[in-house]
Amino acid sequence: MDQNKSLYNTVIKNDYCIGCGACSFVNSDYKVQYDSYGMLKATTDDLDLKNGNSIDKALNVCPFSDNSPDEDTHTNRIFDNSLKSNRYIGKYLNNYVGYVSEGEFRSKGSSGGFGKWILNELLKRNEVDYVIQVITGNDPGKLYQFQVFQKGDDILGGSKSAYYPVTLVEALDFIKKNKGRYAITSIPCFSKAIRNICLQDSEMNEKIKYVVGIICGHLKSTGFAESLAWQLEVEPKNLRGIEFRDKIEGLNANEKGVWARDEKGVKSVVMSSKELLGGNWGHGFFKYKACDYCDDIVGETTDVSVGDAWIKELMSDHEGNNVVIIRNKKIDHIVTEAISKGRLNFQNVDEKIVVNSQAGGIRHRREGLSYRLYLKEKSGSEWCPKKRVSPSNSMPKTRKKIYRVREKLRDQSHVKFKEAKAKNDLKFFEVSMRKKLKKLNPSLLERLEYNTKRTIVKFLKSKR
Repeated sequence: MDQNKSLYNTVIKNDYCIGCGACSFVNSDYKVQYDSYGMLKATTDDLDLKNGNSIDKALNVCPFSDNSPDEDTHTNRIFDNSLKSNRYIGKYLNNYVGYVSEGEFRSKGSSGGFGKWILNELLKRNEVDYVIQVITGNDPGKLYQFQVFQKGDDILGGSKSAYYPVTLVEALDFIKKNKGRYAITSIPCFSKAIRNICLQDSEMNEKIKYVVGIICGHLKSTGFAESLAWQLEVEPKNLRGIEFRDKIEGLNANEKGVWARDEKGVKSVVMSSKELLGGNWGHGFFKYKACDYCDDIVGETTDVSVGDAWIKELMSDHEGNNVVIIRNKKIDHIVTEAISKGRLNFQNVDEKIVVNSQAGGIRHRREGLSYRLYLKEKSGSEWCPKKRVSPSNSMPKTRKKIYRVREKLRDQSHVKFKEAKAKNDLKFFEVSMRKKLKKLNPSLLERLEYNTKRTIVKFLKSKR
């Protein structure tokens, strides 16, 4: 790509923006705003940028720009060469599965509670002066946002999981304007944006000491929260709060409890996400297009990655368990010491267990991404970001069909929900999307064909 192309003509115009705000941080001509579907996206009124008449420094910090380093380049720069490496989870020192034993971190946090525990521990040990995490917001149009915490603040006041669009703009501005050492939580693409900024800005690199990664399925528009709440009888215009990750005793950990709060403060009933249309993560409702062109599932550029341990043997525990991937030696020391004192109930596990715990996401963003890149390459009609995955058409037709339908579900969920809100008719959305969901389920013959091929491939690999 020519160096004089702008971010607008590549990432933004072709809808690969994730709304992280890195471009706005380095170039005030960019603004991050909600689009008509409730997704935070960057935009600009600057004609020079739109026409590509000036070299755009935002190209160097955007996580989806071809001008910024890929994840492998960052990890080779940041982390010691002695670390082990896996093609799906990147570099690592140690991997763990388990939960926080002490306090209320597990009961009040997502899954095993480690995300909030490590932030609190970094503050307690004076490793940082501030931690930045996502919390529940008070603005009706901004249900979640980043907030700065310092020692003595209630770290547990942050959100459990925020399946809602947020931007780093305010957090980055705070770090730039204020002295101190910082730890910040982020999803993989935001982590890459932070590392890009640190590569360009020595002051930010000095201030940001730790990046705590959240293993990510994909980012959602505001429509996801609004649609779930509407099914719980809280209309979008009345929605003032939503909990995506309540823990329901007696159900498996992956049956996330969802409840909503209206403008009067009244809380809805709690329902499992599996009972709500769109609650199945594999359907990809309200997903950003950029998420389908991301090949980092766990946050490879972060000091430590934290996620749900989707492991069969642990699923029956409704309190949840974490999978943790450690790359930073200081964090590894903190965790090892806490395990020895019984503060963390962690088990050191092989990389294969970590990979298997995220198998669905890995398959969609490696095998599925290779097919999506092939389709873009074949059409030749649209710029798309270069990835570490090569374009490929060599997979069963059943899988190809699933990936094509998922893209349609992604796009149509935005369109149909916008129409449903205009009509004030939730049923319109439900009927429209259930019709489209039928195309996702392959026939019995297709499933048999795919399973047979997978069995043959596994057998051949075992004989090598």
